[in-house]
Amino acid sequence: MRYRNYSSTEEMSPGVRFFFSYIFPYIFLIVGLATLYFGINGVLNAKKSLNWPVAEGIIKRSSVEYHKDSDGDGTYHAEINYEYAVNDVLFNGKKVAYGDYGSGNPGHATEIVNKYPVGKYVNIYYMPEKPDECLLEPGIQLQSFFIPVFGLIFSLVGCVMAVGLPKTLKGRTNQPFNPRNLKNTPYR
Repeated sequence: MRYRNYSSTEEMSPGVRFFFSYIFPYIFLIVGLATLYFGINGVLNAKKSLNWPVAEGIIKRSSVEYHKDSDGDGTYHAEINYEYAVNDVLFNGKKVAYGDYGSGNPGHATEIVNKYPVGKYVNIYYMPEKPDECLLEPGIQLQSFFIPVFGLIFSLVGCVMAVGLPKTLKGRTNQPFNPRNLKNTPYR
């Protein structure tokens, strides 16, 4: 018994083929480039934060929080809130470091909370031209690279799709689905 291989791309209308050939890859590319841009800005700010001025501050809140998503899965985050003053103006901050992240395991968040208990006096590093942009741990941390690497991967996938999909889908015909063509399939 011979089987014919039916591909779903054979039933694509010209509009759907156009979307997957020319629009869909560029959505990936644009999202990837935007993510890469913001990620690189974060890494550059992380590097600049090593030279930011320091203000003394106090930890006002320190807890491990569990955030559940719509699928029922969740991540643990360290929620650290602190207060500091620059030129007699009071500011509040909550960023520990650039690239802060949550995890399915509470261990990382617990370490941060233990490092910054409520009432502890800490050094707050703030951006001189924008004192409300601040953090507790200046410099580039390994997690600072997650967003730019994610953006780079997304951009590369978009480039590969932008080159490959039009070539792949170009030879596909617009054959409507016909159940009579299924006579040699195991389902008949």
